[in-house]
Amino acid sequence: MNTTRPKSAISLISYDSYLLPASIKSYYPYVDEIVLGLDNEDISWSKRKVTINRKKIFDQLREIDTDQKIVIVEENFHRSNNPIVNDTHERNYLKAQCNNDWVFSFDADEVLVNAHDFFINYCPIVQMYDDLELMFTWFLIYKEFDEGYLFIANEDGSLFKKDIQGFTAHRDIHTFTYCRWTNAAKKLLSPLGIEHYSFSRPQKDLDLKINNFGHSAESKNDPFYATQKQVTLQNYHLLKNFKTSGMGEQWPSLVFVSREQMSETLKANARAIYEH
Repeated sequence: MNTTRPKSAISLISYDSYLLPASIKSYYPYVDEIVLGLDNEDISWSKRKVTINRKKIFDQLREIDTDQKIVIVEENFHRSNNPIVNDTHERNYLKAQCNNDWVFSFDADEVLVNAHDFFINYCPIVQMYDDLELMFTWFLIYKEFDEGYLFIANEDGSLFKKDIQGFTAHRDIHTFTYCRWTNAAKKLLSPLGIEHYSFSRPQKDLDLKINNFGHSAESKNDPFYATQKQVTLQNYHLLKNFKTSGMGEQWPSLVFVSREQMSETLKANARAIYEH
């Protein structure tokens, strides 16, 4: 059974635009329109000037966009002194530019793990419900090494499945109220798993994120970053219940996943999202 309800996706072009092509490729075949927001002065939500190689990212997007689905909207997305207010405003602005009423919000550092199953098998089941916000599960990469990645994990080695995020909205019914979360009356955990690069970046790119993303105000002094610098493949197993931000549940442990095993590991964990 295939879904017939048209779908729009929104995303953001900013300091981590180099990650955006891989993200878009993971959902491009399944949506009808992609609306991308770009600050018209290349200023981040934290009101800092950022360097965006417009020619490079535009060329990459043109190469991906074989079906002419992508629209870029340039606007002032840094009006407030509060980064979260700017974050939320941009998503609402982009939502209003969409032609379809079913809107999916993805960030540049997110790659959908099981997009085909989600869009083709799951979306038809819920597409008739307007006042419903779907949630996905983040598979959070903690740190990257030449050999592979450290992921946030449970004590049994399975990937941590309590980092969830709302990501859908009805264009004419819902308002984004805090980042991607909306005022939808009902919220439902979907089987969608997302590989989230988050803070797994080279130091210069990590510094950019810390100073420019929506949570920059509360994150700059978080001891998370000093701890992450010291984590190696030799000592990572010593970290237990180590989340420091106070936002959400503690992270039980870390697990190493090699590059060769990564795809299958993520797919297996996506299949287990409903197994709590």
